[in-house]
Amino acid sequence: MKKQSEDKKEKRYFDIRVDALVPCSMTYRVLAENEEDALKQMDKKDPTSFKPKLIAKKLVKATVYEAGSLMIRLVKNYIR
Repeated sequence: MKKQSEDKKEKRYFDIRVDALVPCSMTYRVLAENEEDALKQMDKKDPTSFKPKLIAKKLVKATVYEAGSLMIRLVKNYIR
């Protein structure tokens, strides 16, 4: 009876923040007089679409938190 309770551990939710280097394609829409002006304005705007290339991602660090909490439970560094 005691062995069965050990096999069924209670599951909990966790929040995980992952720092990674992810190549992506970003699209901007700006109103400009010419191409040069458009490139200058791009730095001041947020992208209108963002498409990550997840296959080529490079993980840097993962931090695990209890769901809804700021208490860190685990930190794993992927790059040394």
